[in-house]
Amino acid sequence: VHVTEVAGGWFYWAWGEHITSIVHKTPMYVRVAVAVPVWLATFGMQYGVVYGPHNAAINQVLQQKVAPMVDSVSYGGLARIAWGLSIVIQVLLCQCSLGGFVNSLLSWKGWLVFSRLTYSVYLVHLGLLAIVQMQMRGPFFLQPAFQMAIVYLGVMFMSYLWGAVLYLLVELPVSKLERILYR
Repeated sequence: VHVTEVAGGWFYWAWGEHITSIVHKTPMYVRVAVAVPVWLATFGMQYGVVYGPHNAAINQVLQQKVAPMVDSVSYGGLARIAWGLSIVIQVLLCQCSLGGFVNSLLSWKGWLVFSRLTYSVYLVHLGLLAIVQMQMRGPFFLQPAFQMAIVYLGVMFMSYLWGAVLYLLVELPVSKLERILYR
């Protein structure tokens, strides 16, 4: 998996600017005429990845039928590639100013706070999940649905709270020290 991530990053770095320069030279009506079907195709790929195995899962649960091996292998082998490819294409569309609503949503300044906290939250959340699991008196089932939502929101809130503390006590001072040292 690591090799494909590195190769994908290199491909995006090497060809992203080239593709962007070509797209910016074409007239706007051509860009929009190409962008709309490409957006629909990427959404279709993502929909297929998320909801593709739905019928097979329903058949397996209700009718005790196992999905054919060809379906399982093809989905398992192609789902991650399709998802990654669709995300890369959507990022390129946003980079070429063809993102529309998606680009304005992802460029919102409010995401800046969450982007600075993500690594700290990532470090903290597994420990909080372990603590929550150890404190439970019995097995945790997904029934009723509101119980799962309450646990999820509680863990998310505590993760962001402790992530903010970790960011303010460790990450921010270290980044300021690094900025001073590398001037």
